[in-house]
Amino acid sequence: MQLYKGEWFPRYTTMYFISLGLLAASLPLSKFTMSLFQFSTLFFWLWHGVDTSFLKKYSSGSFLNPANLARVTVDVIKNVFIALFHKFIEFFRNKPAMVIASIMLLHVAGLIYTTDFAYAIKDLRTKLPIFILPLFIATGPRISTRTFYRILAVFIAAVVGGSIYRLILFLELPVADSRALAAHTSHIRYSLNAVFAVFIALYFINSEKVKNIGLKVLFSAVAIWLVAFMTYMNYSTGILIFAFIGVLLLLYLTFRIKSIVLKSSILIGIGTLIILPVIYILSISFTFLNTPPADFSKLEKYTPRGNTYYHDTLNFKSKNGIWTGLYICDKELRQAWAERSTLPLDGYNKKKQMNRYTLIKYLASKDLRKDADGVSQLSADDIKNIELGIDRYDVSNLPGLRTQVEDFIISYQRYINVKDPNSSSMVQRFEYWRTSLLLIKQSPVIGVGTGDLPNAFDEQYRTMNSNLAVQYRLRSHNQYLSITVAFGIIGLAWFLFAMFYPGIKTAAFNNYFYVIFWIIFMISMLTEDTIESQEGVTFYVLFTALMILGREKTEPKENILH
Repeated sequence: MQLYKGEWFPRYTTMYFISLGLLAASLPLSKFTMSLFQFSTLFFWLWHGVDTSFLKKYSSGSFLNPANLARVTVDVIKNVFIALFHKFIEFFRNKPAMVIASIMLLHVAGLIYTTDFAYAIKDLRTKLPIFILPLFIATGPRISTRTFYRILAVFIAAVVGGSIYRLILFLELPVADSRALAAHTSHIRYSLNAVFAVFIALYFINSEKVKNIGLKVLFSAVAIWLVAFMTYMNYSTGILIFAFIGVLLLLYLTFRIKSIVLKSSILIGIGTLIILPVIYILSISFTFLNTPPADFSKLEKYTPRGNTYYHDTLNFKSKNGIWTGLYICDKELRQAWAERSTLPLDGYNKKKQMNRYTLIKYLASKDLRKDADGVSQLSADDIKNIELGIDRYDVSNLPGLRTQVEDFIISYQRYINVKDPNSSSMVQRFEYWRTSLLLIKQSPVIGVGTGDLPNAFDEQYRTMNSNLAVQYRLRSHNQYLSITVAFGIIGLAWFLFAMFYPGIKTAAFNNYFYVIFWIIFMISMLTEDTIESQEGVTFYVLFTALMILGREKTEPKENILH
């Protein structure tokens, strides 16, 4: 009985595609399985191009003979290495693949003048997919349109599953803070996956290739669910990117309409959709910044128990046009709080915020005065919320746009007036960007090197006496700035070339999926170090390689024009 029948080895191709699909499914779910399925992809990729005809000369009983087993092993290794040699030759001749992989080589070149090799090696390990995934996909089995669609379907299913998992975890949190979820992947990286999944679903809803009405309804439900989920979870990055691309797509489709009347009507509608939120935000800002000053002469001076009130409009800003720091009696607050909680009023709660400030804001949110009577009207759940650091009673409702705008203004004013950037993640980014620009100014041409970014940022924060808390002293939160800090203007120029060239060379900018994905990725790098994490770098390289390196050249692509 012969060992080789010409049946098993062709199946590696199917397993290779399954492995790629599971790798795509891992993006919104798990960093561990991301690594696992990269290894499995490597295993099945190794068999591609291997001439296994040599196995015909061996029978199944050959393994009982140690000498034959050794010969089989040698033959397998030899033929795998021959195939590897040809795959690397093919890879080095593929210019788009090499340009994508050159981002990794840019980081390798940064080792020449780095001083922190420990961090540099860790960084290179994170970015290894930039090299290996283009290698696998550019030289592996070609991906048909049907296989590509199946990979996208598995990816969408994983994104939806991830949303359900995240929602369950969120509903169990004591504080309604979606950023506090321990869901195996970053909420920002997840939102990028969700936005891409929405636009994939929209494509299939509109595609003539999907004729089944049930499938179109399913894709519609997926798109609606994911947009609603991101809105409910307050994933602002995903929501803004979705809105931006949505407007671009609407404009593109509108200009294809021949009817001037219909085209004008749609353009007016799009303009209205853009202008109304801007007007609303400006009105919130104006109301907040122009809240009428409190007329202290008309405010009551004494509590029902005869103690004196005081009114603080300096430390407590307005909320929804109402001053939160009116009618404060610290004497009564201290006594009443001690009767309801074991935590000291001047101590800190679970969010490392002073209980006094949280209590005052919480009472204001319930329109209660900050005295003994106000505290007495708080329930046991209210007291527990305050101890957890919750400063409003309607914690089950996520902050609306008004609250977010007001909080940003307060944080920004605090940043400008007292140089404190700690109260808002967006304001913290201003400090990151300012620090990045100062570092670029010091080494503008070649940067500080691959491994020296953390040390460079730490030193710069100390040099400029930044008030940023130690736990918030992070890197640029802007990939373009991070690249420039590490590799200078030369590195940034090459990085941008690597972002544009593969799509131009392969005409991928005519492809719906690639254009949507590329825009999502490029926008995300404005406020995030997207490729500095395993999730971000794998998200970028996997889909880029699938769409422009791995597809069958003889099959029709998904043209933007449909």
